[in-house]
This record gives sequence, C-alpha cells and structure tokens, in this order.
Amino acid sequence: TSAARGASMRLLLPLLLGGPAFMLKPLHSLTTTLNLRPVTWPGLVYGNSTVFHFANRPETQGHVALTIDDGLCRSGQERSLIPEVRRLLQEHGASATFFLCSDYVHGFEEDAQKLLEENHEFGNHCPCDGVDYFSMPVAEFEQELLKTSKKIEELSGAAPRWFRAPQGKFSGSMHGVVSKYGMQHALGDCYCDDWAIEDSDWVAGTLLQQVRGGSVLILHMPERGFREHILKALELLLIGLKQKGLRAVTLSKLSHLAAPTTAPTAAAPLASSRTSNAGGYAVVTHHDFGTVDGQFFQTKEEALAHWRGLSLFSAHMLLGPDGSELRYYGRRGGRDAEMRRWAAG
Repeated sequence: TSAARGASMRLLLPLLLGGPAFMLKPLHSLTTTLNLRPVTWPGLVYGNSTVFHFANRPETQGHVALTIDDGLCRSGQERSLIPEVRRLLQEHGASATFFLCSDYVHGFEEDAQKLLEENHEFGNHCPCDGVDYFSMPVAEFEQELLKTSKKIEELSGAAPRWFRAPQGKFSGSMHGVVSKYGMQHALGDCYCDDWAIEDSDWVAGTLLQQVRGGSVLILHMPERGFREHILKALELLLIGLKQKGLRAVTLSKLSHLAAPTTAPTAAAPLASSRTSNAGGYAVVTHHDFGTVDGQFFQTKEEALAHWRGLSLFSAHMLLGPDGSELRYYGRRGGRDAEMRRWAAG
C-alpha cells in the first residue's frame, strides 16, 4: 500500500541520505570504493518519477550535471559566498543548476540575475531547509512548492523544470503535485553528505571517485561560517573534473544531450478513433494526487522497457493497440476507468 511504502521510505532514507555524522565518512568511503551509489537506491521505489543520472549514453560522455542545493544564502549579505561561487564557475567554464529555497533568495535577487546571465539555471527545492515536506498534507505541500516556483518565475521569467525534494524524501502525493506543475524530480548519482563532513579534500576526492560521464553531482551552497568548507571542495572538484575531461553543465543541458536516447514517443492523447496511433501501445499512469497522464510507444518492447522503470507510487496500465489491458499495477477503485478515458482521448 502507499502507506507501507511511505513508512519504508521514512526508515530507509535516513540511512541512505545521511545518518549519524561519525558514520558518514567511513560509510561513503566504503560504498564509493565498492561503487554502490546508495543515493540511487531510492530509485527502486521512485522509478522513472526521478532522474538520478544520464550515464551509460554516448551523447553525455564528457559532460556531467553540477547541482547545488539550498541556494542562495540563509544568513544575510555579510555571509554570502555567491560571488565566490560565481567566480569559481566562471574560471572553470562550468554551469550549474542551483536548487533554490525561496526563503534564502530574498535580498539576493541581483545575485540571482547574475547567475542566470552566466547561463546557470534554477530548480525548486521548497522554501527552506529542515522542514518535513514529506509528511505535509498535500494541499499544504502544494502551497509551499508554489512559493518557490513563483520566486523562480519572477527571477527567470519561466517556471522551473526541476524539483529536488529536501533530504531526498519524495512521496507519491508529492510526485502528483510536482507533475501537475510540469516539473521533474531530480536527485543524483554522486553524493557524499558534503554539508556534514567538513573535509574539503575528502569531499572533492570522493565525488571525483564516483563521477562518470552523464553523472549528476550534488553539493550544497557554502556560506561564511556555515558549510564554508564546500567552497574549497567545489574548487577542487572543478579542477578534478577538468583533469578527467569532464565539463560541468546544467541539468537541463545534460538532459538535452541525452534526449536522442531518452525521449519516448510523444505523449499526446490518442484520437477517439485511435487511427492516429494505429499499432501503438499506451502506458497510462494515475498519480496519487489524482492526475492522469501517459505515453505512447510504437512497439510492445518499448512500452515494456518504460513499464519496468515506473514508480511504485502510482497506478499504471499498459494497453495494447486494440485497447486491451496487458498489464496493471496498483489499486483500481475507478482509476482504471479514468486511465482508459485518457487513452481514448
């Protein structure tokens, strides 16, 4: 059930995404040596509701996405390291996706505009750090999400494309809301609790051990007197990426590079006669939030490949070209009828 899945994630995520501080360094050192990438393990539940990386694709070789959480500064102008971060990125020809907390942007709008002018981008990371958005009622989470989206739209003129759940804790209801506003949840495959381990050399070295072409790296925004060691870690990381022949780009840029191998057949509704998609297979999803969407594929093999990556959050239906139900996952309770109506146009 969705309640059981939520309980499992509440138990699992603290172990995957940060435990007691004294355990973090040896834990990440061991899992990095063994190439286990525990930050990607929630994908067993999240499925293709979440982007973790674009690795193992020829189009993304030589590129990685650099993402920086908790932007821009929570502690006031005197503690801001935004200019120093901008300088490092400029010096190394790097672009980044800054996952903003809207409460930490007030008073830094000019800095935000400069970041946008320098080809960085902003994603939604909810209004502030340390809040349990995972357990919020859906309507309250939606309000909080929109606060940050509104701020980003004021700055950039466009709604954000990417969302990252604070602490990586993402539920089915959150997925429904995020999808409703056209955003994609993104985590990463390179992560080492940089916010908690105050060892710049180790942070950079661990991330450089984990990185590969198409990776998504996760760092946190440094400030004076708060996570300040991450500034040096960022410098060492950028130097190391260059030595490895890897260019740091935004998440959107890396996604665009990967598009030739990741973009499915367009997800437009079928005409009622179905003649516009003759021979096609429909994978339709009913999200916990109540929205219904899906994608069409020309072959059963393509549809099944997509099916295997679906999240456990929602109900899913696979329909054949004649409208017959080939597979179903999740509760029905009228959801199946809504999914059929979507597929019929």
